[in-house]
Amino acid sequence: MNKISDGQYLLLYLILITLAEITVAYVSPQAGIFFHIIILCLLFIHSGFINKEKMSINKLQWLMIKEKKKPSSLVQKLIDNRVKLTSILLALTLVPLIRILSLVMPLSHFPRIQWFIIIGVAVYLAFFVLLFQQKINIKECGLRLPTKKHIPIEVGIILLGIPLGFAEYYILRPTPFIDSFSIENIIVAVLILFIATGLMEELIFRGLLQKKSTDILGVWPGIFFITLIFAVLHIGNLSLLDVLLVFSIGGLYAVVVKTTKTVIGVSISHTVVNVFLFIICPLVLI
Repeated sequence: MNKISDGQYLLLYLILITLAEITVAYVSPQAGIFFHIIILCLLFIHSGFINKEKMSINKLQWLMIKEKKKPSSLVQKLIDNRVKLTSILLALTLVPLIRILSLVMPLSHFPRIQWFIIIGVAVYLAFFVLLFQQKINIKECGLRLPTKKHIPIEVGIILLGIPLGFAEYYILRPTPFIDSFSIENIIVAVLILFIATGLMEELIFRGLLQKKSTDILGVWPGIFFITLIFAVLHIGNLSLLDVLLVFSIGGLYAVVVKTTKTVIGVSISHTVVNVFLFIICPLVLI
């Protein structure tokens, strides 16, 4: 019987996340929450088994050294692969966690713009705990300034957020997040959208998850995998066209981050998209 490859495991989790999102959107949020909780538990349990396997291989390597035998390169490769798989499984726990938090928190008593603050704080906490646990420097997730040669790319992707925001608005037609164009309302809303959506989602998807998936799958398969996950999380918008648009945007952002090694530009662009989607277009294009 052939052993399941790491790529096949990741494909299985992609399928499960997709089914969970379909369940949330078309069956019931309660069933979807339960589905995502199962995925979260599976990821933790699976990472635990892989880590145990890695410890066994480490023990074998230590015994070989003790017996003055040189460990084979295959043993070291097995250890490295186990480390990479454990790392991406733990990083993927952020995906069902985001959806669970967005569905179970009693947010009906809060203005919609405050949803992002409440959920954002919880997700940031989980994100930084994960970085600390895996000894990952935040710069590895792309939180760094772009180099001078990449400034034109960064400016271009930020400006592209304007037409993308218009395009997504015409697909979804959401209600506005704020009631009026007062300076105070706009500044607060933009800051919240940047910190709790633009920066947070780009750090997680184009930063942490993209790095981990490309480490184990290769550059383009890894980018494709994470872009698919990012897109299926928008199934709840009940628009196939929006899922395709988000997939395209996510893929473009992934290529930009691969090129520039920073999430700053795409985070601002993501925020611009959401500002036009949730604030400017709903208030102006009535």
